[in-house]
Amino acid sequence: MALTERDWQKISGWAFVIGPLQFAVATLVEGALIPGYGLITHWISDLGAPPNNAPHFAPGTSLWWVFSVSLTLMSLLIFVGMVGFGPLLWNRVLGKITLVILAVVALGAIGVAVFNEVDALELHSISALIAFGSGWAALVLFGVYARDAPRWKGWWWPLSILGGLVSLVALVLYVVPTSVGRTNVPSWVASVYPGGSERLIVLPLILWLVAIGVQLIRGFEDTRSPRPEPVAGSSN
Repeated sequence: MALTERDWQKISGWAFVIGPLQFAVATLVEGALIPGYGLITHWISDLGAPPNNAPHFAPGTSLWWVFSVSLTLMSLLIFVGMVGFGPLLWNRVLGKITLVILAVVALGAIGVAVFNEVDALELHSISALIAFGSGWAALVLFGVYARDAPRWKGWWWPLSILGGLVSLVALVLYVVPTSVGRTNVPSWVASVYPGGSERLIVLPLILWLVAIGVQLIRGFEDTRSPRPEPVAGSSN
């Protein structure tokens, strides 16, 4: 029997929930198993760096494949999630743009997983810029879209926009010290660089995807206008 639109919404919802959560858990566990690794003091991508002697990078870890596999799995599950999520947004231009940006984020994340920072730094950096630099825009655009969409009524639009702005501010706090040097920025900016600011870029997107997934699993109220009750004595 063919899957219905509601079936795909549930499948997509679970994909949006499982993908980000398994990545978050995998990276937290892997980081805890690496001596000296800090959530604030190290890049997320250091978890995907194989053992090396390069002075610029973290020493690397034999567990590097955990990061790469979990990030790739999350990205692929985002594409699965878009199968049921996409039709709900495809009726307006803002919805279409949101979906395109979300696909770009997933593709960039796959690049981050495939090209590690030791063996392919340039491709890794480009992929990270694609993923990090566009994720916030998906949240903001969805928030603007949701403001006038009956299906996404309530708190979806303000929280989505807020999450996107938090991610954007974190992106600035990450890019500036990367560009000018950690010693040339205020101490409070340097104190959260690189791991803190980098994780703050990603966290709103992860929470947003999980929230969207839960909503897809739960379903939506029927937003169509109810049919009028027949008038007594009417022949219809």
